[in-house]
Amino acid sequence: MLTAFVRRELKARIEGSVLGKLWPVIQPAMLFAIYYLVFAKILKIGFSDDLAPHGEEFKGWRSTFYLITGILPWTVLAEGANRGTGVVLENANLIKKIAFPSELLPTYTTIVFHVYFLVGFVVLLALELFINGGLPITLLWLPLVLLVQFVFVNGLAMFLSAANIFVRDVSQAVPVLVTFWMFTTPVFYDPGLILEQAQVEHTRLSNQLIDAQASGDPNWIRDTEAELVPITDTLGFAELSVEVMSYNPMAVLLDLYRSIFSYGKVPFPAERLFKLGLVAVIVQWLSYAFFLRCKGRFADEV
Repeated sequence: MLTAFVRRELKARIEGSVLGKLWPVIQPAMLFAIYYLVFAKILKIGFSDDLAPHGEEFKGWRSTFYLITGILPWTVLAEGANRGTGVVLENANLIKKIAFPSELLPTYTTIVFHVYFLVGFVVLLALELFINGGLPITLLWLPLVLLVQFVFVNGLAMFLSAANIFVRDVSQAVPVLVTFWMFTTPVFYDPGLILEQAQVEHTRLSNQLIDAQASGDPNWIRDTEAELVPITDTLGFAELSVEVMSYNPMAVLLDLYRSIFSYGKVPFPAERLFKLGLVAVIVQWLSYAFFLRCKGRFADEV
C-alpha cells in the first residue's frame, strides 16, 4: 500500500507534462546553474573554504556547492513538514470509509520528497565528479546520514499531521515557523565565516584603540570606540549563533553533508551523526506514539 501511494504521487507530479520523467533531473540542474550564476558570478559571495575544489580560482564553485548541500536537505524538511501537515486531512475520505492505516500517509509524503532529494543528489554527484575529478571517500557515510534525515523528517511530519486534525491553525503556522527555522539554519550563509570576519575586525579595532589611547588624540579615541561597539555586538551575536546552532538538528545535518564534500579537509563528525540519530529516533518514537493515540478520533474530527 505504501508503495502504491508513492507511485501514485510521483506519477501525478509528472503526468501531462511534455518532459515527463526528465523534470526531476532538469529542476535541480537548473537551480544549481542559477546558484552558480547569482551567488558565484554576480554577487560573488564567499562561503566556507573547506569545500572542494580548493584554491582561490574555484571560489565560485565552493559557494555553489555550499548552497546546494544546504538547500537540498532543507527542501526535504520544508516540503515534508508543509505537505505532511495536511496529508491526513486531505485523505479524510479514506479515514472515514475504511479501516485504513493512516500512519502511512505522512510516511509516503516523506518518501516522495526523499526520492526527489536523491535525484537532486545524483545531479550534485555528477557535478562534483566533473569539477573535482572524483568523489570523496566519505560518501560511504551517506546511507547513515540519509537514514537519520528520513527518520527525523518523518517524525516531524507524523506529529504535525496528527496535531493539525485537532488544531487547524497548525497548517497556517507551519510555513511561518519553517521559514523562521530556515533563517536560523546555515542554509544561505556560513556562520563560521561571519564569526571569523567579526573576530578579525574586532582585533583590528582593538589594536587601533590601543594606538589611539597611546597617542592621546581624543577624537581618534572617540571615533574608534564608536566603531568598536557595533563590532563587539556583532562578535557576541556571532559567537552565540554558532553555539546555538550546535543544538539545531538541521544545522548539524547540513554540517554532516558539507563535511562529506570537504574531501578530507574536515574530518567527518561521526559522533555528531550518532547524536543526531538519537534525536531523530526520539522524535520519531514520540511522534508515532502521539499519532497512534490520536488516530482513533480522526474519523470524528475530519
